[in-house]
Amino acid sequence: MEFEIDQARFLSALALAQTVADKRSNNMPILANVLLRTTKDNRLVCSATDMMISITETIPVEVKTPGALTLGVRSLHNVVRTLPNKPLRVKSAENHWAELSVARSSFKLMGQVHTDFPELPDPKGQKFITIPGHAFSDLIQRTQFSVSTDEARVNLNGVLFECDHVTGTMVSTDGHRLTKYSLPLAGPRLDRGIIIPRKGMLEIKRVLDRVQGEVGLAVDGQHIFIQAAELTLSVKLNNVVFPPYEKVIPADHKRRVTAVRDELVDALKRAEVMAPEKTATVRVQLDKGTLHLTADNPDLGVAHQELEIDYEGEPLVAGFNARYLIEVLEAIDAKQVHLDFQGELDPCVVRPVGDVDLLGVVMPMRI
Repeated sequence: MEFEIDQARFLSALALAQTVADKRSNNMPILANVLLRTTKDNRLVCSATDMMISITETIPVEVKTPGALTLGVRSLHNVVRTLPNKPLRVKSAENHWAELSVARSSFKLMGQVHTDFPELPDPKGQKFITIPGHAFSDLIQRTQFSVSTDEARVNLNGVLFECDHVTGTMVSTDGHRLTKYSLPLAGPRLDRGIIIPRKGMLEIKRVLDRVQGEVGLAVDGQHIFIQAAELTLSVKLNNVVFPPYEKVIPADHKRRVTAVRDELVDALKRAEVMAPEKTATVRVQLDKGTLHLTADNPDLGVAHQELEIDYEGEPLVAGFNARYLIEVLEAIDAKQVHLDFQGELDPCVVRPVGDVDLLGVVMPMRI
């Protein structure tokens, strides 16, 4: 195999492949590699996988000799990154080695048998629906922060995606807080929601942030596929049951606070500095027209702040994790927000003032 490719274009493809390849796999070292395959019509097919996420990108190149080889993606990326932005020649050598040359520089890299590279999920035959890429990226952006990072809790280690071909909804929770966001989306009609694993979410967003305009989306029983220009990404879905999240969202509230979002975020960030490091607990006290925020840390001291709010209800004192409140407030793009409460041991529901369909539920903490 031999081909010539623009250095910057090759580097871009390898950077994306590097995020997907499993560089820590001891059982299948081939997963740390990128598969490079050239075609007779002057195309380079660049593929990487960790068996859960797979990516394939097709790049126009000047093919001298069709063929295939597989190389360690990290070392290949590091080499290409140091080369000047000039045409780069890649050629296969004996014993699965590869030669890279540009100007007066040349490298030899050791590869593996390309036929050992696993077969990737095939999107052929799937019914792709065209959606705005930025909309799907927005769904991920506003819900990814509350996905559980505990690998043992598989049913929480991803985001629930629901779609009825009119509205797309994503829901995430780690057991301590929950985020739900919906927007108009003429995506696939799903009979039931699918769970996209956390790493898969991040890779989908990475791809969507790289392209502009519309993308193709398809879902089968095991994978979600994203197609954008010459790039295809597949993510294996978590085959578990997402908890009944509607039961977590309070149906009503006794107390409603209306506050300026930026002022509340700034106050919470100042309180977080003084809050206990492990729990980030802050004391929230509601009085008529005033919200009191108190952070008490035996090792540091005490911080107390007052915010002017729109509130006419009964007094309330409750504890919450400041970081959880900050993250849901930062996901809201509105000047004002509602904070809905029941009692001191009930969750707080955060919503934007306006027509944006987003809410965050934050569970209380004992103070």
